[in-house]
Amino acid sequence: MPIISVCSPKGGVGKTTLVANLAYAFSKSGTKVVVIDFDPQNATRLYFGVSLTDERGIVTIPNKDWISSCINVDRNLYMLPFGKSNKEQRAIFDEALKQPNYFKEVQSSLFDNPDILVIADFAPGYTQALDSIATVSNLQIVPLLADAASVSLFSQLLSGGLMDGLVGGGLGYYIVLNQIDNRIKLNREVQNFALTNFKDNLLGMVHKDTNVTEAAGQQVSVYDYNKNSAAAFDMEVIAKKVAQILGFDVKKGTMIINPLRKPN
Repeated sequence: MPIISVCSPKGGVGKTTLVANLAYAFSKSGTKVVVIDFDPQNATRLYFGVSLTDERGIVTIPNKDWISSCINVDRNLYMLPFGKSNKEQRAIFDEALKQPNYFKEVQSSLFDNPDILVIADFAPGYTQALDSIATVSNLQIVPLLADAASVSLFSQLLSGGLMDGLVGGGLGYYIVLNQIDNRIKLNREVQNFALTNFKDNLLGMVHKDTNVTEAAGQQVSVYDYNKNSAAAFDMEVIAKKVAQILGFDVKKGTMIINPLRKPN
């Protein structure tokens, strides 16, 4: 049951874009992927062609089996939107998530399935969902921009904590620097700092590329929009590193969950 949590203390760092393109990369390489949106903004669905008028989501079914509500959006690719909600529904949802072993018991058919890769997208900062899923998450990916605001968070990450210490469980946390622009001096300095200090915890960098936003507008992956783009290459490199960390069988053109790997 490999589970990736994509989280960040800051908004606007490309979390959802990273989630969507990682999901496309894995699904097209042979792995069955379920993307789950834990952000009340309910925007992840827009990257997968789910209609704006579709109000389905996990917020309305906290104690039902989510796996039966997965929306098939492509070959090997499914998603669970957060759903349209009000304040009362979100409060009930958070209370459900507080149940001990919620993801191991209530949602065991999805989160205890060795043949499914779960990629979870979270709202910025601390949330109840992020706190609860920490009990089963294999690794956390923290996207940040190579700017001054992100630099202030580096010391917290280097000490092993961020967002109330949630980063670092399972196989640990990994950084992705997003929207890299080598024309900017500060940007280059932040890259050098990250390379020097995070070493293996730096998954990679994604260049600033208009193909990413244009692909999102078309509700397709950056690979489908322009497979030769800089961002497509960057995302592919990051996906393969994640696959290796999770113990997948990585070969040319494929990234398959290895059925012989030992459970965590």
